[in-house]
Amino acid sequence: MTAIEQARAAVSTRGPDVSRRWPRVVLARLTRWLADGVTLGILLVLIGLPLGLVLVQAFMPALFNPLNPRMTLDAGSIVRTFGEPRLVTSVLNSLLLAGAVSIAATALGAAYAFGINRTDVPCRGFLMSVPWLVFLTPAYLKGLAWGLLMSPGGYLWQFGLMPGWLSAAFFGPAGLIFVHTLNLFPLPFFVVGGALAGLGSEFEEAARLSGASLGRAWSRINLPLLAPALALSIIAIYAEVLSDFGLASTIARTSGFGLLTYGIYVAASAYPVDFALAGSQALILLLLVVTLVLADRVLRQQTTAKLISGRSRAARIYALGPWRWLLAAVGASVALLALYLPLGAIVVRSMCRTLAAGLDPGNLTTEFLRQALTLSNPTNEALLRSLCYAALTALLTAGFALALSVRLDRASQVMRPAVVGMALGTVAIPGVVLGFGYILLWNRLPFFRDWPIPRYGDASLLVTGYVGAALPYCLVIMLSAIGQLAPSLTEAARLHGANWTQRMLGIVLPLVALSVITAFLFTFIRTMFELPMSELLVPVSGPAAPSVIIHLFGKDDEGLGSALSMLAMIVVGGISGAAWLAARWSFRRRALPIARSTEVYP
Repeated sequence: MTAIEQARAAVSTRGPDVSRRWPRVVLARLTRWLADGVTLGILLVLIGLPLGLVLVQAFMPALFNPLNPRMTLDAGSIVRTFGEPRLVTSVLNSLLLAGAVSIAATALGAAYAFGINRTDVPCRGFLMSVPWLVFLTPAYLKGLAWGLLMSPGGYLWQFGLMPGWLSAAFFGPAGLIFVHTLNLFPLPFFVVGGALAGLGSEFEEAARLSGASLGRAWSRINLPLLAPALALSIIAIYAEVLSDFGLASTIARTSGFGLLTYGIYVAASAYPVDFALAGSQALILLLLVVTLVLADRVLRQQTTAKLISGRSRAARIYALGPWRWLLAAVGASVALLALYLPLGAIVVRSMCRTLAAGLDPGNLTTEFLRQALTLSNPTNEALLRSLCYAALTALLTAGFALALSVRLDRASQVMRPAVVGMALGTVAIPGVVLGFGYILLWNRLPFFRDWPIPRYGDASLLVTGYVGAALPYCLVIMLSAIGQLAPSLTEAARLHGANWTQRMLGIVLPLVALSVITAFLFTFIRTMFELPMSELLVPVSGPAAPSVIIHLFGKDDEGLGSALSMLAMIVVGGISGAAWLAARWSFRRRALPIARSTEVYP
């Protein structure tokens, strides 16, 4: 038989198999394309469309006009924003505040990181825990607490620790810079601390052997090597301050210091809603934040210093002698001001009838706590609603992030960057802008406003907003864990007949369970204290706990607001701590191999 005849025989032999196999191949490809389409559609609804409508609204201010909608380009709303002195002042205030805080918080966080990582400071474990606890505490609670401490007749004034002029100076730019600095110093602590961990002593020792003093070695070698980390910290904090809504709705509102984020909230919550003004301010804020994000990306690409190599030496720990106790006292002062003093003010206020009477025995009461614990009380109902919203949001977000991470792990070179870029880009988007986008999408857009779920004014839309805001963080946690799993694990199960659900529940989920629990608890804690979405998407059934807390303080009912805040922190901390300890105990007992998240994102 010739070679041609052999080839024809082979083709005729394989022909029926190929003809029987191609429908399954086509079906598999269609299923994959459908899954990709559904994934992109969900992300588009959660993130893409809301942000897109904010941009469209800025250039078509009459698009969502309830009386006479028009699709006409008009820059009048943007011109109006820069034409009103009050709005221009809010833009300038936001820029100046962000600049001052970025410098102050970076200096404090870098110094704190140096003290922890490069000195023999005592009580290292206690000092290391402070930035994490500060990072997890909502900014608006700290703003409310410092209001209790610094207001005329507040707790510091009652103890004679604060002159009157300092109280007046606090409710303005100085107080905002002070509280923002204490609230955001963990970010440079994480970033600069990571850079210090990779910066060994070989460069410094070489400089010392060449005759350079310690100060000269740091100014000429170590600080330039740390400059990219310092610059990234400044950019990250600048964006955080621009996007902040917590202090903008507490200290800044009380002191009449206008900021962009609160201006968007006022325009979006007015009746009737001023869509044009809210859209133009949201566009300005969005452009400022995106500019900073692009600067961050450029800086990361320009950073070429490689500090860890085969010749790296351990970092030098400086022995401070008796001065180390002074450094520990400074660190404890930071912990007191950033965490324990504000939380203590919340606790004390929840047990006092009035602020002015202070800690007088006759002023102590448990009435506010009793009201917050009474089931029929509106504050208790708000707490229970938030617990339900947070649990449902954490479950939905962690589940979708897990499925999405598994899909992206084998996605095409186009699908993965598109999805990851869209999702992670939301981390830098201010929550108040995303919340305003949800109002436009579900209240004004014809097709979407007719959906039964989610529906504007319903709790389902609030939960959807929570999911959209928390999804990027869960995705970061999941992707780093899923990326550690070898494809052979699921491929072997598939070849043995296991379907997708069986592979997910039997193989993937047990191996990444710790990351799933981490994502769940992170989302649960974040959602319980999420303020922008809670304020903009208030359901008809009743507001969530963050919105109730802000409004109670606004009506001078600080006692009940403090009691609700304290109970929320206790319940969330207890549930999260118990769940985490139970999960760790279970994993140790079963001795399961666990894929952990190995990347740290600020």
